[in-house]
Formats: sequence, structure tokens, C-alpha cells
Amino acid sequence: MDKLNFKHLFFIICATTIPALKTYPQVFMRHAKKESWISVTIAGIIIIFYFNYIIKVCVKNKCFSLYEIYTYAIGRLLGRIFLILFLVTLFLSLLGSASLETSVVHYNLFVESPNWYIALFIVLPGLYSVLKGKNSVIIVIMVSIIISVINGINLYILTYHFKEYRRLFPVFEKGISLDFFIGTAKALGLYASAAIALPYLAQIKEKERVRRCAIFTLIFVVQMIIVSTNGILTTFSIERANIIIFPKLIQTQLISYFGFIASGEFYVIFQVISGWFAKYVATLFCTLLILKELKIEKICNIRFLPYTISALVYIGALCTTNSLIGLFKFLEFYDFMCLINFFIMPIVIFIIYSFRAKRKTKQKQS
Repeated sequence: MDKLNFKHLFFIICATTIPALKTYPQVFMRHAKKESWISVTIAGIIIIFYFNYIIKVCVKNKCFSLYEIYTYAIGRLLGRIFLILFLVTLFLSLLGSASLETSVVHYNLFVESPNWYIALFIVLPGLYSVLKGKNSVIIVIMVSIIISVINGINLYILTYHFKEYRRLFPVFEKGISLDFFIGTAKALGLYASAAIALPYLAQIKEKERVRRCAIFTLIFVVQMIIVSTNGILTTFSIERANIIIFPKLIQTQLISYFGFIASGEFYVIFQVISGWFAKYVATLFCTLLILKELKIEKICNIRFLPYTISALVYIGALCTTNSLIGLFKFLEFYDFMCLINFFIMPIVIFIIYSFRAKRKTKQKQS
């Protein structure tokens, strides 16, 4: 598998977007409150148009290299600087993935197991998967996302009877406030993790079909996040949902059927673990793709890069998981960085690139 199939993009985008929005929705729910489901809908529509435009520019100009697009649009020096900022946000994604998975396992399964021990079971398997190459990465992502989606469907069915949809209304009871727009922006920042899939575009064979697949995938992701957000809002009041650390885990404790199906925590923990591990592997491989484009081998031996990155992520995860307050402060900062480096900067750079490419084409024709 020298090149990826366009269908693989479905699993890559799902892996990079779904985990964050489902695991810690408090980031945007604290601001958007009862209207959170409207926030994620608006943010989802924006991200669909965003990704559609970016792939349209890539296909039209037959250029799928982020390095070439960044350097052509804003110059070699600035292009490399902003690509390094993109890399920094990728590293924060790795750190967030390892930290969240460690915290979920520690606080909900193995309370007595120390964080340093749990984190090893995330960083080392992730490193092993990436070292085995592209085939291994895609297989891990596909299996993890399939498991996550199946568990999500099961959870929706099992928790359906415990939801009260009247809790969603009335909407905008006190009018549209600034907090609603902040919540929408924060939801957009989490959706913007889809940009992690951009470096994979150069690896896909059927580039003409990439755009259709990406749009279909994002529509699937958005409806899944709307259903997930609605599930939290209809199970709890917004006041209670905002003070629960991982609301999905508490939501599934209500499950009780036939006297032997009780508590769906296993479903959601397995879903969270598989989802975050898929994101970790996808992000680590994406980081290595960009580093190769930056010709990092001229500075250091590229063979040792996966080990170095994994070691730094491991140390960082131990620091961020010391306290839940510190972890959620980090997640707030990460969300802000995603909004800037995964959404705002790429769209600006792609607009400049498209304009310059059109001008160059007109000059050639004249």
C-alpha cells in the first residue's frame, strides 16, 4: 500500500475530530449552555465549507503538499514558520490524546494505577504502530474507529429511554449572547482538528474523489456530534452537565435492562480509548510526514524522531495529568491553538495561495 485509498480519508477525519468533541464537551458547553447543540451544528457547517474549499484549491491546482502551499503563498521563511506552528499544534494534539486517555483510564477504571504506568500503554503501542509504517497506521485507525462507531450506536440505543428532549427548549430564552458565539468558536476549534488529515492528501491515489469523500465524512461527523451533544443535554440539565468531568461516562450509568445489562461504562470507556488512540496514531504519523517535507533529516537523524517525539509526549502527559484542573486548562489552551493554527491560518494561507495561483495562470495565458 504505497498510496492510500480515498476511502481511508473517512477513518482519518473521524479519528481526528470525534474524540475531543465527545469526551470533553464542557469546553464549549460552559459558554453555549442549553444552545450547545446549535453551536456544534453551526460550527460543523462552517468546517464542512472550510474543508470543501481547501480540497477544492488543492484539486484545482494539483498541489497537495502543505509545505509547497505555505511557502508559495507567503514566502519560504514565513511559510516554514507557520508550518512549524502547525507542527507545534500537532504536538499539543499528541499530548492531549495521551493525557485524556490516561486520565479516563485512571479516574474511571484503575484508580490505584499511577499515571506514568497507564501512559506507557498509550505511547509505546502508538510508537510501535507508526514504526511499522503506513499499513499499520491505517489498520489501527480503521479498527479503532469501527469499534468506536459501533459502541456509539449501541450507547444511543441503550440510553434512548433516559433522555428528555424537553430539556433542549426553549432556545435563546435570554436572547443571543456573546457566550453563545464564544461557545461556537470553541466548538469550531475542536472540529478544526480535521486539518490533521491535510498532510495525508498527498498520500492518496484517487485525488479527484477526495473532495466528495471528505464532505460525506464531515457530514457524518457533524451529525454524530449533534446526537452526542443532544444526548448529554437531554440526560442532564445543563447546570449538572457542566460540572461533570466526563459526562458520557456518567450518562451510561443509568443503563439497566433485563436485570443483567447494567451500566454502559464499558462501552463508552472502550469507545474513548479506541478513539483517542486512533487520533494519537494518526497525529504522530502526520507529524512525521510534515517533518519529512521540512527536510528535517538535514538537521538530525529522522530514524530517532518517533522515539524523541514519543518521549516528549510521555513526559508532557505526566505533567498535564497531575491534576484535572491543570488538564482542563491545557485543553482550553489547546482548543485556542487549534482554532488559530488548524482553522484561521490555513484558510488565510489557502486564500492567498489560490489568488497567487490564479494570477500566475493569467500571466501565462497573456
